Amino acid sequence: ALAQKGCPVVCITGDGSMLMNGQEITVAIQEELPVIFVVLNDNGYGMVKHGQRMTGAEEIGVEIPKTNFASFARAMGAQGYVIHSPEDLLALDVNEICNRNGPTLLDVRIDPDEIPPIGVRTQLLAQNS
Repeated sequence: ALAQKGCPVVCITGDGSMLMNGQEITVAIQEELPVIFVVLNDNGYGMVKHGQRMTGAEEIGVEIPKTNFASFARAMGAQGYVIHSPEDLLALDVNEICNRNGPTLLDVRIDPDEIPPIGVRTQLLAQNS
């Protein structure tokens, strides 16, 4: 985003990752970069949880506090929206978001029990357990 100022960049991340690295949004705010942060929010470390379930391991350390990342973004001066449904996403002015001077965060609520396509990762976990 910094190298191509004015060109929107999409960052797709999970809620666990956002809690660990979310302060990076402050750089996008300070530099007025059009970064669109899409936070897939399942209130947990979903990749870890599904990996544990799929390999038969004990499910531990996978829950995180419920967090409203849209409020988190707004508290720092960015735009933030909570997305509960496809209709919520369709209601956004994507053109305006892409042309905004500064970041936007989309807090996309996802089903915590929906298994993502993590086949290769879980195969490696199974081999090492």
